[in-house]
Amino acid sequence: MPRSELLKGEKTRRKIIDIAIRLAAKHGFAETSFQMIADELRLSQSAVMYHFTNKNALFGELVKTITRHNHETVDELADINDNAGQRLLKHCVGNVMWAQRYKHSDAQILILLYYMACHVKVFSALFINMIYVGKERLKGHLLSGQREGLFKLSSPPEAVAGLLQDGLFGAMLYAAAAPEGSVDQAALEAKWRMTITTLTGWKDPKPGPVLPPARK
Repeated sequence: MPRSELLKGEKTRRKIIDIAIRLAAKHGFAETSFQMIADELRLSQSAVMYHFTNKNALFGELVKTITRHNHETVDELADINDNAGQRLLKHCVGNVMWAQRYKHSDAQILILLYYMACHVKVFSALFINMIYVGKERLKGHLLSGQREGLFKLSSPPEAVAGLLQDGLFGAMLYAAAAPEGSVDQAALEAKWRMTITTLTGWKDPKPGPVLPPARK
């Protein structure tokens, strides 16, 4: 197949994913049909199904897409001058603020995955993998803090990462579902700073806001 055709196909695939996220966030995934996606893109249903043969495959790609977007958005918050504690704090606060900022799009897929994982085995596997990756990212921050001599953990890094992940995921679900303005960034930073200090013994030499004011 010519390169131009491959690029065109990939562009169409990305458009399908973007439209599917928007429709699923608005109507729910069960109510979002291939025909609805096709109508939005002015394509035939068969053209959409050429890229995704069933809805399970499509939802799996939606989860991968919003997860990648989340990781990229949160990772961009880190600064080269941050210590491990500041990076961990930015990671936690940044994830919750991401859920609030994209509560009408990407974060709704997060809620749908949580719900669907309780009912469908294939979605349960997706959810378990997402949580595992989240814990590994947190564990990486904890290990960095130990190497920098900033964290003194009373439990193994895996256990502390699990505690942080449980609290973080719950906070993200709340931010995605709560009314507009329910999440105050300053209060959120204070809460997570206290949580991290309690679990790691971290003492920030420059306490203060770690993120710029949230976008309105």
